[in-house]
Amino acid sequence: MPRLRWPGVGVVVLSAALVASACGDDTSEQAQPQGVPVVVVTTGIWADVVDNIACQGGVRIEQLVPTGGDPHSYEPSMADRATTEDAVLVVANGLALEEGLDDTLDAVEGDGTPVFRVAEHVDAIEYAGGHDDEHDDHAEDDPHGHEGDDPHVWFDPIRVAGVLPELGDELAARAGLDAGEVADCVDRYASALAEVDAEISALVQSIPAENRKLVTSHDSLGYFADRYGFDLVATVSPASSGLAEMDLRHLDELKQVLEATGVRAIFAETQHSSDDAETLADQLEGVEVVTLYTGSLGEPGSGADTYIGLLRTNATLIAEALA
Repeated sequence: MPRLRWPGVGVVVLSAALVASACGDDTSEQAQPQGVPVVVVTTGIWADVVDNIACQGGVRIEQLVPTGGDPHSYEPSMADRATTEDAVLVVANGLALEEGLDDTLDAVEGDGTPVFRVAEHVDAIEYAGGHDDEHDDHAEDDPHGHEGDDPHVWFDPIRVAGVLPELGDELAARAGLDAGEVADCVDRYASALAEVDAEISALVQSIPAENRKLVTSHDSLGYFADRYGFDLVATVSPASSGLAEMDLRHLDELKQVLEATGVRAIFAETQHSSDDAETLADQLEGVEVVTLYTGSLGEPGSGADTYIGLLRTNATLIAEALA
């Protein structure tokens, strides 16, 4: 039987000194005066990034996809539409991550609300795939699975750091913030991202090269693999959203791949069921299911309730499972 490991259990805190990063607190929990410009952000990950580059305050950040929610499948409410229309700026991931929000974002953008899609301002990579899509019966049902540019850019903190100046300029201009103060916040946060990148790189060195193989619930760790030198061996769910159920033939193919490559862990996700991963691990000797934070931050106290915390917690869990 596999051993199931969840985030926050046995996680090593690598460096308590690393933040400096959290320049600002969660603005959603602070009382804001009337008339403060509203910046709407699709996910908690980007809300935390925006909070850090507006670390002197002066804006109210409204997050659409709730903590623990899946941005792939989130459908906006009428209240979301109204909030978005009233914003001075909308910050989204883009590259079809928030597929259910695309019509709303396009509509408010057409009406004059600026939308900054972060992933469209970085050097994107294509979906890596992982298993043999030639025999994937689900491929035609999921137009965003395994094709086109991978939207999960936040798993590379250096790519994120590279887009901060442009995002900061847009934020300062749209919200009427002091450009010099925002630039200082950007510099401090970029330095914190460089530090966590160095931590993760050092942590990866504890993993033998032959063990740097990732099997994931869905295609979410392509940028992590690209940045830190991992091989993406297989994907349990053929769909980009992680919502498709695995058929028996796919399960058997995955089992053969995992046995041949000697992987030690299957990485599931907090916002999706781990049932398929556990079913597969049950049929393999010495393989555990490890749950990561991927498309959503964790709850307060989880160790992944900030973007930098998410990166550090995931890297620690991956290293513990593979080292």
